[in-house]
Amino acid sequence: MNEVITRLIRTSINNNRMLKFFFSPQFLFLLPAFLLITVFVIYPLILAVAYSFTDYYLLKPNDMSFVGFNNYVEIAKDKYAKQAFFNTTKYVIYIVPLQVALSLFLAILIAKKSRVNTIFRTAFFSPYILSIIVVSLLWKNILDPELGIVNLFLAKLGFAKQAFFTDPELALPTISFIILWQGISFQMLILMAALQDIPSSLYEAASIEGANAWQKFRYITVPSIKDQLVFVLIVVTTGTFKIIIEPLVLTNGGPQGSTSSILLYMFEQGSRYRQIGYSSAITVIFALVLIVIAFIQRKLVKEG
Repeated sequence: MNEVITRLIRTSINNNRMLKFFFSPQFLFLLPAFLLITVFVIYPLILAVAYSFTDYYLLKPNDMSFVGFNNYVEIAKDKYAKQAFFNTTKYVIYIVPLQVALSLFLAILIAKKSRVNTIFRTAFFSPYILSIIVVSLLWKNILDPELGIVNLFLAKLGFAKQAFFTDPELALPTISFIILWQGISFQMLILMAALQDIPSSLYEAASIEGANAWQKFRYITVPSIKDQLVFVLIVVTTGTFKIIIEPLVLTNGGPQGSTSSILLYMFEQGSRYRQIGYSSAITVIFALVLIVIAFIQRKLVKEG
């Protein structure tokens, strides 16, 4: 009897591709990652969607009640939420094009293997291995309005000292520069690895045909690393949308909310004001925006 049942189970598994995959050794290797994604990504997202339809206040969990789309309506009316979304969009506009372009430029410069380029690679990559908090505090001291080395240098040249973190016009571009400075090296290494995989015979053939540097870049370099460029573009865009630590450490979202990002505003609503339902609604909107942007980017680049 047991042998018959065992045979039936084996037969059903072999005939069903999905079951066959779940009982295969490959799935066992994927299982730890699948569990981590489920626990730390999928489950929290499901909770966020559920809480977004409630008035859940952390200090009074027993008073939680269903409020439908009220939180989403309130977000549409909240001027601070709108400002946070607008600031995040400005971060993306400032950082993404420059980071992708400069990382590609630096990758081309140091793609050839040599001792000098090895030194440059180490120098360019060193900011990325530092903690974001360390980098933020470092630049906060460098750009200090009174004792910072940049303002001291400007004063010696006869220029007025700049309030990089307290001027609403300068704070967001300054933070954008710091994020760009630290993050560019990682994207540079990805593109450099892709450039090194391009066969040199393609460039040699192009030279024989009389192609100039721009034509080689346009018709050989870019098409050869297109997938890596798409990856870098999506990673930089989603990473920029998720900015939180830099404005939190450097300006705490100020001055006048000019540097607050959507993640920082969500954190404040959930952690400082304990409005879990409202914060969860912001999370859901934020996740949907990221999904739509990633899809549009992939579509546009693919069609291009």
